[in-house]
Amino acid sequence: MATTYIRRPKFKNSMILPTRWVMVAGILLCISWGGASAQIPVSVQEEPAPPVVSMVVVPIQYASAQGTMGVFLNAFYENDGPDLDMAAACLDLTQLPLSVRKGRGRELAVQLKNILDRVELIDIESLSGDPKAAPWTLSVADVGQIELAQSADRRWRFTRETVEKLDQFTAAVEDLETVEGVSQTLEPVSPAGWLRARVPASLKGRTLYLEGWQWIGILFLVIAGVIVDRFVVAVLQGPVLLWLRRLAPEVDHDLVRSSLRPLGALAMVLMWWFGLSWLGLPLNVLRWYASLVELVLIFTASLTAYRLVNVLSNVLEKRAQKTENRFDDLLIPLIRKSLKILIFVIAAVLLAETFERDFTGILAGLGIGGLALALAAQDTIGNLFGSLTVLLDRPFQVGDWVVVGDVEGTVEEVGFRSTRIRTFYNSRITLPNSRLTSAAVDNLGDRTYRRWSTRLGIAYDTSPEKIDAFCEGIREIIRRHPSTRKDYFHVYLNEFGASSLEILLYVFFMTPDWATELRERHRLSVDMIRLAAELGVEFAFPTQTLYLRKEERGTSGSGGNNYDQATETGFANARETARNLTRRWAEDAPPPPVDFDEED
Repeated sequence: MATTYIRRPKFKNSMILPTRWVMVAGILLCISWGGASAQIPVSVQEEPAPPVVSMVVVPIQYASAQGTMGVFLNAFYENDGPDLDMAAACLDLTQLPLSVRKGRGRELAVQLKNILDRVELIDIESLSGDPKAAPWTLSVADVGQIELAQSADRRWRFTRETVEKLDQFTAAVEDLETVEGVSQTLEPVSPAGWLRARVPASLKGRTLYLEGWQWIGILFLVIAGVIVDRFVVAVLQGPVLLWLRRLAPEVDHDLVRSSLRPLGALAMVLMWWFGLSWLGLPLNVLRWYASLVELVLIFTASLTAYRLVNVLSNVLEKRAQKTENRFDDLLIPLIRKSLKILIFVIAAVLLAETFERDFTGILAGLGIGGLALALAAQDTIGNLFGSLTVLLDRPFQVGDWVVVGDVEGTVEEVGFRSTRIRTFYNSRITLPNSRLTSAAVDNLGDRTYRRWSTRLGIAYDTSPEKIDAFCEGIREIIRRHPSTRKDYFHVYLNEFGASSLEILLYVFFMTPDWATELRERHRLSVDMIRLAAELGVEFAFPTQTLYLRKEERGTSGSGGNNYDQATETGFANARETARNLTRRWAEDAPPPPVDFDEED
């Protein structure tokens, strides 16, 4: 009897809504409907709603054993060549990692087709078209049965047990001829099948789940991977370091060398990964081997990217030190941390995909408990907004001297969660960024001028002429000092102290930091001391003078009727003396406002 192959119409799988999304949409719809109905008061008893039945849409070509078998066999007789992806879709491959499922599924589909061609000529019309029919089976020697049954998603597929026994089925029928009526037999499509067909029969014996040639292949891959590791590191170090010396000579070469080492490990793991197709490992071995290689691959790739981020940030930091703008000093740590967080997130997603973990349920849970999550994470969100405030408003930069509440020091680093400030007693304070959105930030490091207000005490026996000369000499020093503000300063006799005449010195320095300000204060102070020595002005220090006087007994001459007369005479003399001292004030015009550029 001739083989009957039924050509079934093709359906695009992308047109079918995935089951998990249908279920999630139904759950969210029920939650939202329940939340809305809870807000409406109900005065009468309503009829209970009928239970919601989850409807799973199954393509018609996979709805029965007859349909799936027709799709599988017709996939090998397409006009433009076999459609191995369509054939692989008829197999239950859930036991395989996602990364190897597509490629290995094609190989398994060809392997199953060759087994069927050597066991029995399949008549598709003899298979049941009822979706609820019993599974279809076909015995293969004494090894077991090929089974076509309904899977968990209600599609008919060749079962997982059948897929796992394909190697045993192949070994049982490899010496048989194809049955009469089969018009075409496919050659193995995998490098492993091509290699196995050419190895000696003595290497096909099975030991500990693997054949001899497979053990040799694993040993070869391990040795080749180690050689590739050493080769890549040796080849890359020279050109990369030479290129970096030209592009960024300031980069740390030891950091570059340590960052290149993971590249060798990455090349080694890639060598092992691409060698999978040449080994043809059994599915139970391939499952853990592929997962192990993927884990090592993700780890080495993440470590390589992590260290390359360090190299990039090192280059940017070196270049930022050469610029006057300090905003890049603030931005580079944030870029470095952002890239590292991105690497971590990508690695986590790849790991979840490796272990076939779906984030749909997690996201749905986050949507339901969003309010609780927001309340729990309000500090984290506040810190994030604080870091955005630093970036947008720029209240300070790295290296600025700031005062935030009771915290005072120099800004060392700004992160996503906190800002690190080095205090002047050399401790480091971690300040949450959320405080920056509400606290007043006093940026003392952003000052154009730094004020110095002090008093110079000179001896009481200093003559007025020397006092005027000394004050004017200090003003001239300020005018000629390279780091002082020339348009605003004050030097005047200001107070009569307990032991000295006090001259007010009020001056501003144009310095970028506190250390430079201290140096310029020192230079100005030394110049004033030299000026005082040249003019003969003595600086006062706290003194006490003790007067001893012997009182003579007798009647004081200050009393009686002469007292009032003596007082009036003293007042008149004082007024006349004051008029003589201030006569020039009345004769001359009022002096103009202070001119800081005046040199005379």
